[in-house]
Amino acid sequence: MPTAAELTEDGKKARAQHRVEEARRLYNEAARLYLDEMNPLAYAHTIRHIADMHLDESNYSAARPLYEEALELYRSNLNTRLLDLANAVRPYALLQEATGNKDAARPLWREARNLYASLRIEAGVRECEQHISDETLTS
Repeated sequence: MPTAAELTEDGKKARAQHRVEEARRLYNEAARLYLDEMNPLAYAHTIRHIADMHLDESNYSAARPLYEEALELYRSNLNTRLLDLANAVRPYALLQEATGNKDAARPLWREARNLYASLRIEAGVRECEQHISDETLTS
């Protein structure tokens, strides 16, 4: 039986090859194993990838609870890497924007910008600032 890490890697490869259903299945199997292993950060990372696939498909109702759970796990764990948190906040802001929830998107974009800035990831900072200054969010 493959390990959670192997399933995650296989899911990553399947996703890169646009085999989305297979990727989702592999990530789901990995997530279950990470839960069994009591590895909340790996679990959060994995469900964030599943949420990203749902977001790519505009399946917002499936993505939302996964992002929310991942963010809750990241924010409650002192061992969370800032990049993992930033990479979960950013797509959740995209989801909020896509569903017309401007009031929820604004602080998320600011949080993501601050996280990316603290990590000196200029591309992330620029993207966040573009969304923050976007008229649709400021009106």
